[in-house]
Amino acid sequence: MRKLKLVGAVIGAMLMGAAAANAAPGYATTDVNMRSGPDTEYPSVEIIPDGTPVEIAGCLDDESWCDVIAGPNRGWVYSEYLAFDRGGNYVLLPDIGIDALRIPAVRFVAADYWNHYYVGRPWYADHARWTAFKPHQRAGWRAPPRGPRVAGWWRQGYAVPTGMRAPPEHGWMRPGMRDRH
Repeated sequence: MRKLKLVGAVIGAMLMGAAAANAAPGYATTDVNMRSGPDTEYPSVEIIPDGTPVEIAGCLDDESWCDVIAGPNRGWVYSEYLAFDRGGNYVLLPDIGIDALRIPAVRFVAADYWNHYYVGRPWYADHARWTAFKPHQRAGWRAPPRGPRVAGWWRQGYAVPTGMRAPPEHGWMRPGMRDRH
């Protein structure tokens, strides 16, 4: 049994490492909470400042949350607050989709994720609670359409997450670049 757990941990670490190696470069489009799981109930890892470069290791199948690396931290961010440089224009992740960006669809397994990234964090002592917690279906979010997308498809009926600004309506510009336009 102990060997089986060890093999599972090694395989999990390899898969997480492979996801990080294939991460897609992007940017936070506002000051956004990085959470320790794909739900606003999970503890905040950090607040990623507007314009910060991030690596997207993967997103849930419905593209509502993405597994993000920002500096030394790793955690989960709402997808509509992530943008990518496409030939000098910045597009929001839901407008183009994970397939077009070659971002893998991933699953969240709290015990594996927390044991890999959060051991030693002040809130890790409460990990039993969070590994048993079942993330909620995200209110107001729906799965993306298959194939090519029309930009803004996700905005119809969109509800801004509580305490957040709405994502940019017509493109986003990195801080510093705004001054040039």
